[in-house]
Amino acid sequence: MALMKSMSRALQRQVDLTTAVCQERLLATHVRHVLAMVNLVADRLPFDDALDIYVRILGLTPEQARNVGSRALAELGKRNRMPSRSVTLEPVVDDDEPIPEPHEGSGRPDALFSRLRRRVRGRVEDQLRGRINFAAARTEDSLLETHVENSLIFVRALKDELSEPDAVELYLETLQIPEGVADVIYNRALRVLADDILPPVPRISDDGTQQAEALAAESEKDG
Repeated sequence: MALMKSMSRALQRQVDLTTAVCQERLLATHVRHVLAMVNLVADRLPFDDALDIYVRILGLTPEQARNVGSRALAELGKRNRMPSRSVTLEPVVDDDEPIPEPHEGSGRPDALFSRLRRRVRGRVEDQLRGRINFAAARTEDSLLETHVENSLIFVRALKDELSEPDAVELYLETLQIPEGVADVIYNRALRVLADDILPPVPRISDDGTQQAEALAAESEKDG
């Protein structure tokens, strides 16, 4: 977006502040779901292994992994539930499978959506692996929702400077979200905005019912 290169200082500061808020919201989403993952496998895996699975499945960069892990530990500390750090099981991710290299700018939350979403492999029971995959799917959907909400925060923060579509695009560019995921977020965000701007879409079922009633009424007259 050409706007990125021609921003005023005031607008750039507003974008920076709003970006910080959005990144914090993404981090909070991660912490919530990584703690859910820890609880999900607590009877089989220690905290470190559960965190490692989460980091690998979501494709977090080392920096993101440290931030999420530190925040998760802090939250557990508040609850007086410090995890055991002893390793009780063999690694759940195959060591010989390469980890996807993050793209340029991967310090931003867009790295959470790897093109090839890793799945847990190795010597973990099928039932546990299935539960982890369900948790991963739930996490990714929640991250998408957070991105949509974040893009709407951009819309509100920059309403005096940018149109709604441009503000959403600026969010996606600022967070360096990959194209495929960015398209989904963009469409979802504009769909939310559309509900406030456009008249509701008529329900086909209602129209069909009205037409059927009209035809029935005409048949009765003819009869």
